[in-house]
Amino acid sequence: MNKKNYLLDLNNSKKPFIIYKSDKGFDLYTDFSKKIILNNNNIEKFINKNNRLKLPYKETDLFIGFFGYEILNNLIEVKIKKQKTINFPKGIFYKPETKIKLPNNLEYKKTRSLNSNDLFKININKKSYKVIFDKFKKKIKSGETYQIKICTKYSNKSEIDALDFFSRLVKSNMAPEAFMIKDKDYSIISCSPENLITKKNNFITTKPIAGTLKKNKKLKSFLENLNQPLFVRMTGSGSVIVAYYQNNQDCELAKVKFKRKFKNYWCNTSKTI
Repeated sequence: MNKKNYLLDLNNSKKPFIIYKSDKGFDLYTDFSKKIILNNNNIEKFINKNNRLKLPYKETDLFIGFFGYEILNNLIEVKIKKQKTINFPKGIFYKPETKIKLPNNLEYKKTRSLNSNDLFKININKKSYKVIFDKFKKKIKSGETYQIKICTKYSNKSEIDALDFFSRLVKSNMAPEAFMIKDKDYSIISCSPENLITKKNNFITTKPIAGTLKKNKKLKSFLENLNQPLFVRMTGSGSVIVAYYQNNQDCELAKVKFKRKFKNYWCNTSKTI
């Protein structure tokens, strides 16, 4: 393939490929020797088998792909309600034999015009959204949880060039978890700001965005010296601080003092069984 027009040639060849954001640009994986469709029955075998790769590693000694929330919940033994099926695999991983480094500026231009539709359908209206919002607002106030994410789905039936869409998207919004999977019958594009896990050599870092705030040690110190709590803990993201008291009276008094001192912070009490 012509190196200058590599993306164009690859896209026209109809070969599956994956583009994934790296520190200095993008990594492109292709020439897949294996494609594994995952489900709740084979995910543990897949993970355990690929933890035993032999040294030394090559850059292509890996599987790259995704698995969805249903498989994730199954792995950590969290039960969820039966979901609507969209006839799409719960997870797919590929074994590449070729890896190519690309710059941040992806040079690709589509060669033909396609039919597009600017109108999107949404799976929930304002009234239904408010019902869900009010339900979970009560759960937050009761102390059952501290964070809820209500997901909505936008759909549009159009003919698009997925690589052109991805190239233009990362130019306007270079997200840390940007990737594209192009296969024969589908394409998946991500532009997530949440780089959950990064591994470099023997170091693993996590930078979740949801619920992340700059840690306020003054709040923690104030609670530690307020009515003698049994313990005070701050979450890793710094978004929540929990103080545990022996009895309800001490807890309620601490809440009054806290809200008087920190008026712009949300504070609530909850009984622990």
